[in-house]
Amino acid sequence: MRRSLLRNLIFLASLGLAVHLLLPRIPGVERSLELVSRASWPLIAAALAAELLSELSYAGLLGRITAASAGIPPRLRSRRGLGNWYMLRLTVTGYGASHVLPGGGAAGAAVAYTALRSRGLGRSKIGLALAATSALAYGALGVILTASLLYLLARGNLDPAARTAASLGLSLTLAGFVGSYAVYRNPLPARLALGGAARAVLGLLRRALPGRGLDAALERGLVRLSSELGALRRQLMAAQPAEILRLCALALGFWAFDALCLLLMFRAFGVEAGTAELFAAYGIATAAGTLPLTPGGIGVFETTILAVLVIFGTGAEATVPVLGYRLFNFWMPIPLAAVLYPTLHRRPGPRPPRLRRGYS
Repeated sequence: MRRSLLRNLIFLASLGLAVHLLLPRIPGVERSLELVSRASWPLIAAALAAELLSELSYAGLLGRITAASAGIPPRLRSRRGLGNWYMLRLTVTGYGASHVLPGGGAAGAAVAYTALRSRGLGRSKIGLALAATSALAYGALGVILTASLLYLLARGNLDPAARTAASLGLSLTLAGFVGSYAVYRNPLPARLALGGAARAVLGLLRRALPGRGLDAALERGLVRLSSELGALRRQLMAAQPAEILRLCALALGFWAFDALCLLLMFRAFGVEAGTAELFAAYGIATAAGTLPLTPGGIGVFETTILAVLVIFGTGAEATVPVLGYRLFNFWMPIPLAAVLYPTLHRRPGPRPPRLRRGYS
């Protein structure tokens, strides 16, 4: 494990160094230094605040869904050790871990899982909460990607190959929405497909691990998963419309504040780029960065967003604010994760009893 982590750290440091040294050469080193020297530090501080609001939005989303999955009323979240401050630390730690540890997003989910287990939550409850949070967050990203591709097709100066690729991406995104809605309305086919896939994997395992215990364990697991999914679906359907809107707003806020950080970086360095063009480029590049090609999409995000901005007519100077944004979005959570991780497994102590008036 240590060797794998060390190799991943070396790879990440090498790739990050290459990106941050080579990309500024595109507009020229002198021009890059000029942009940095003229940067507006109040706007950079505002960009940092926007990134913090992005993390707070995800923390709120994860906290509310985790409490709902575990049957904890919102007013009792802090007493159970699931308050906003704890969820923020968990979010930043998971985000930083996904950039360094092997497995990317799976490593971040593992960090969140072990931390929530230390709060006494059940395994299935945590798994469903993490899955539901990811589904809402990436569903919101899908909405942003759809709008970004539509804007690119309408306003971008695309050649036939690029137009075909954008149209294909839009079609796949819309198909994903239709499939997700169909599963939500009628989850039985998805459960049957999941059961069939699990049994197929079990058939492969049975050759190496003969015995009937695997069959019984699989059936118990499928029954439990089916019941937990049904319970979570009923909870979401029974939730107040205001709560559902709040969850959707938090999911969109996670990406919107992150995009605002990018926009403020462009304004801080004085690089001209349209707001709509920036948000469209952000949606496409962020979706590309979620592909499991490099840790945290490093290199993939930068290349994609610069290519889309070129289509919209933004020059090579965009590399400087993009790299400045990545300092907050990608690199900052890594050292914070190392600092915050030990605090996640401390059990909250009991609150002292309140003294009644008139008694000492």
